[in-house]
Parts: sequence; structure tokens; C-alpha cells
Amino acid sequence: MVVPETVGGQQVGWWEVVDAFGPLATLLAAVIAGSIAWRALKQRSLADRRAEWWGRAQWALESALSDDPARRETGLGVLGILATSSLATDEEIEILGVAAVQPLAEFARPSVLPEREGAGRGSGAGSGKPEGRREPGMPEGWREPGNSEEMRERIARRAAKLQVVADQRLGRATEEWIRRLASG
Repeated sequence: MVVPETVGGQQVGWWEVVDAFGPLATLLAAVIAGSIAWRALKQRSLADRRAEWWGRAQWALESALSDDPARRETGLGVLGILATSSLATDEEIEILGVAAVQPLAEFARPSVLPEREGAGRGSGAGSGKPEGRREPGMPEGWREPGNSEEMRERIARRAAKLQVVADQRLGRATEEWIRRLASG
């Protein structure tokens, strides 16, 4: 049998003590529920942001592998930016880095190197004259995108920048010629 306690000269039963802590227990339950809801909201927000990141990465990967040189350059540039995001895992950085392999291999091909004197050192790719034809009404210096040497070099530079970022994120060393090309 439970003996009632005496508080301030009055007898108090255990049920009255428990009843006094009722509002505190309710507050504690609300704090716990709020904490769980906050964590779930943060996780959902992160999952949504990662899904959006991956959607942009898919577009950029498709663009980087396109036959259209201008789209390819843009895709590689976007991949370089996405590779710096904290939303990307190491595995995803590795996937993004694969897009840089082909443009860098094409740029480093020996049959192309003699045509670009000083390539990779930031010397530029030509005489400075616009390549391609200028359409009527287009500004002076406008260049039609195509497979010009300048476009190949710009694509290779974007690929090199992507490779440097991927290597930094993954803690790998980058070949010197790739670092020079990226900075040039």
C-alpha cells in the first residue's frame, strides 16, 4: 500500500505529484516532436537540393558529350561549377570527371600539337583574326562556332578546369600540363 506524503502539513498522494508534472511532460513531448520534425525537414530539403543538383549534372553531362562544340563547351563549364558543390559526393565527382577525359585526350593528341605552337601556355590559338564566316549584321569579331582550333582549345581548357577541380576534391594529383591548360 502506498502511504501518502506530507507536504506543508497536508497529505499529498502520488497521483497528485504526477498530475503536477503533466504540463512539463507535455512540453517535453512537444520539444521532442518538434526536433524530429525539424530533422526530417532538413533531410527532405537536402534530398531535394541533391535531386536538383543531379538534374543539372545530367543536363551538363549530356551537353559535354554533345557533337555541338558550343554546347560541349557550355556543358563542361557547368560540370566544373557543379563539381565544386558540397552536394556532390566523391562518386558523383568521379562521374563528372569522366566527361573531361575525351576532350583532354583529343587536345593532347600528337597530330594536333604541332599546329598549336605553345598550346597550354596561354599563348592563344591563332593570329587573332576571326575564324569562320561573319553573317551580315553581325558585329565585327564575331566567330561562327564550329570545329575551329580556338573552339577545340576552349573545350580543352574547360575540360582541364573540370579535371583540376575533380582531382582537388578527390585528393589526387593533376598532371602539370592539365593544370597549365586550366590556368591559361
